[in-house]
Amino acid sequence: MSHFIVYIDLCIFAIFLLSQKASCIDPQYVACAPRYCGGHNITYPFYIQGLQESYCGYPEFQLTCTNYTYPVLHIPDNDYIIQEINYTNRSLRVYNAAVRSPHQSGCFPPVRNISLEPDKFGFGSVSNLTLLSNCSAQLPEELLKYRTGCRGGGGWDLAVAANDTDLSDALGVCNTSTAAPVDLVDGDVGGDKYEELLRRGFMLNWKAGDCSVCENSGGRCGFNSSSYHFKCFCPDRPHVWRCRSDATRVAHNTRPTRKTSSV
Repeated sequence: MSHFIVYIDLCIFAIFLLSQKASCIDPQYVACAPRYCGGHNITYPFYIQGLQESYCGYPEFQLTCTNYTYPVLHIPDNDYIIQEINYTNRSLRVYNAAVRSPHQSGCFPPVRNISLEPDKFGFGSVSNLTLLSNCSAQLPEELLKYRTGCRGGGGWDLAVAANDTDLSDALGVCNTSTAAPVDLVDGDVGGDKYEELLRRGFMLNWKAGDCSVCENSGGRCGFNSSSYHFKCFCPDRPHVWRCRSDATRVAHNTRPTRKTSSV
């Protein structure tokens, strides 16, 4: 009986020690656990406003999780819905949130020119679709095929590929223009197909500090915006690049595998 009591006491003591050690896990490591939004695994260099701390991601890589159904990337003057995330090749497929909901037949949604910060994002293989508004009511015959079906303010709206030989003529008869990046395939161009092209989206590549060394050591990547330096958040404390081998034992099996996600 006495041996049994000693055994129970040892078990309780061991559980107490483990709980004490687990309670000492660094709070930044806990805060930067990956989250999901619309089936997408969201982790460094991105972070979800309201669900993750800003230090869990890279500056300007803030996302919102709209109604917990899809992640939205905010780029000056435009919001883009993320369709795919590939952490291996650091790429995103996105499309402008303005075209998510139906609009008046044939009329352009409020799409604006996109301006990327070159130290953070770059275009993949994309083309530009030029959206022209308030065009002449009397269009030359060669421009009729670019009409979108919207006739606002007495003039037509046109959608013309940036490499189209008719673009210069179209610019001459229209008052305003917007360049929208698209994934253009031969035969796609036509005024009646512009919304389909915009919803197909396009590829963006991101530029941020490499996370693999930290992640492979059991850490979670983050960023110190004050010092503008990469941080590796580990169970014991933050480190510069990687965790100590003994620092991750209390947090084993807590990291999901990174993968490409899409909807």
